[in-house]
Amino acid sequence: MALYTVFGGRGFIGSEIVGQLEAQGHSTFVPVRDDCTVFERDLGIVIYCAGNGDCKNSPFSVFEANVTLLANLLQKAHFDRLIYVSSTRLYMNGISSNEQANLTVCVNDNRRLFNLTKLVAEELCLNSGRNVCIVRPSNVYGVALNSALFLPSIIRNAINNGKVDMFITKDYAKDYVSVLDVASVVISLVQSNNTAGEIFNVAAGYNISAEKIADLLVEKTNCSIVWHDINSQGELFPITDISKLVDFMPDFKPKDVLFDFANMIDMYKAALT
Repeated sequence: MALYTVFGGRGFIGSEIVGQLEAQGHSTFVPVRDDCTVFERDLGIVIYCAGNGDCKNSPFSVFEANVTLLANLLQKAHFDRLIYVSSTRLYMNGISSNEQANLTVCVNDNRRLFNLTKLVAEELCLNSGRNVCIVRPSNVYGVALNSALFLPSIIRNAINNGKVDMFITKDYAKDYVSVLDVASVVISLVQSNNTAGEIFNVAAGYNISAEKIADLLVEKTNCSIVWHDINSQGELFPITDISKLVDFMPDFKPKDVLFDFANMIDMYKAALT
């Protein structure tokens, strides 16, 4: 059994990765913030899923979490291999979503700092000379009662308030992927000996519109949906290309987001009542 060091191991994705690793019998180490011993001890296999996306309120924390710590690890730390968790948000308003696609920095994107720091982090990984693999997960969902993510938030509003305000258009669509799938793919890739220098999208491979999600929410909770006429800040996401991942992992079959969403609503009903 191997030692895995999981940065961000107490977060939404990281905690699921830790749980799956420990279920396999591996040892895990989840460093606390500002733990200087990470540059002195053997970290084994590193999974870096620490991050910050609050570009408006804490831009320097975004840079620190997404770039600075990673850069120091790549230069100073002792590890066998590392996998960096990036994001398919890099494909926003792009023409293509395969791993070799040209990427666009959108001037009207209020979270472009997030995209820029993810790109910088990826480049540092690829040019570090270390054994590093990069994964770009799409919008990750899962059961997290107090999460501020989109799906948990609208479920809570539907159950607690009987009304959901949608500040997006009906045709606003994204690719949603289960946290269970992301964790298992990350572990499989980092355990492989031939992923160094590679980038993999991790997604369901299809987009779900806000209208489909809203219709299911109404069906399950009898809530009302209030659509606010905005343009979703010009955010358009091409369907995520997962062909490279499927070629590498032919057995990868992502979970059905609408099926899982219905089950999530039932679980939230039981917990919140």
